[in-house]
Amino acid sequence: MTRTHIVASDTLAAKDNTDTGLMSIIKRAEDFHGHLGPFLVIGVRLGLVGVRELGIKGREDKLRVTAMLRNSVPFSCIIDGIQIATKCTMGNKRLRLKRKSSQIAAKFELQDEKKEVNVLVNPVTFQALKSQLLAEDIPPEEVRRLAHVIASMPEEELFIMRSR
Repeated sequence: MTRTHIVASDTLAAKDNTDTGLMSIIKRAEDFHGHLGPFLVIGVRLGLVGVRELGIKGREDKLRVTAMLRNSVPFSCIIDGIQIATKCTMGNKRLRLKRKSSQIAAKFELQDEKKEVNVLVNPVTFQALKSQLLAEDIPPEEVRRLAHVIASMPEEELFIMRSR
């Protein structure tokens, strides 16, 4: 089994390999959410992958998202990232939460078209992140660094996708 560990040297990669469009969306998510953290960035990237995989260009009112995760901090931060990336919110009834403790995933559906994609956060990557983020007395600059690492991580390391 492959083990992923996010290390300090990843900070340089995050600065060099992160798309400026992605960083702009992450900045909007940070402003909305109140701070930058890796779980928020996971949510943004989850949302963007779902939208891309369904071929959505611009606003799509038929998009529905079901987030599957624990409804506790820091996991719930993912929801804010998904909202910013997809424009699906709890308020407009296009984002639902299905509480799960064993995985972090999102199902993206286009109503009336029977198109669906499921995006699962890679459990190996998640375990590496979780063990670092939930460590005792983690300083805010380390949380921000981990967010930048997640922003620059290759999609195939971060997610597992299934389309239907």
